[in-house]
Amino acid sequence: MADETNERENARLGSANAAAPAAMGASGGGEGGRPFLGFTGSFTHGIDAKGRMIIPAAFREPLGNVFAACPTPDFRAIGIYSLDGWSKRLNELVRLVEMDARAQELLDQFSKYSYTDCEMDAQGRLLLPQKLRAWRLGDATQVDVNGAFSHIRVLPAAKSKEQDDHFDEKFDNPLALIAEIQRGQRF
Repeated sequence: MADETNERENARLGSANAAAPAAMGASGGGEGGRPFLGFTGSFTHGIDAKGRMIIPAAFREPLGNVFAACPTPDFRAIGIYSLDGWSKRLNELVRLVEMDARAQELLDQFSKYSYTDCEMDAQGRLLLPQKLRAWRLGDATQVDVNGAFSHIRVLPAAKSKEQDDHFDEKFDNPLALIAEIQRGQRF
C-alpha cells in the first residue's frame, strides 16, 4: 500500500515537473542546455538616476530579446514577462471580462501600464518605463527582483521586506498548512 501511494505521489510530482516548461511556454533550452523551469530566486539591485535596473543573469535568456513590463497579477508590483507570458496574461484578463464585465477595469489598467517593447542594453539593464516605475516603485532606489515562476516581480526592497514579514506572521507553521491541504486532496 505504501509503495502504491509513493508511486502515485512520484507520478504526480513527475507530471507536475514535466508540465512546468510547457506552462512557461518554454520550448526547451535554458542556461547551459537545461530546460527552463520558471523564474526563481531573489535579487536586490539599485535603480540608477535614469531609471535603469539590472536584470539578473539567470533571467535574461528566458525573457528573450524583446519582452514586456506590466503590472503583476495582483497589480502591486511591476511584472516582467516574456512576450508569450504577457500574451497569456492578457488573454486571461480578456476571458475574465467575457465572464464578468467588472473585470474590464483590470484589463484597462493592465493595458494602460503594459509596455511590450522592452529590451536590455549590453550591460543587461532594463530602462523601466517612467509611468510604470512612478506608479509602482515611486522614488525607490533599491528594488527586489524576484522570480515568480511565470514572470519576474519588481518591487521596492522595503516593500519586499514587509511582505516577507507578513508571510512569516501569516504562515507561522507552513507544514501544518501543507498537511491540511494535502488531507483535502486525493492522489
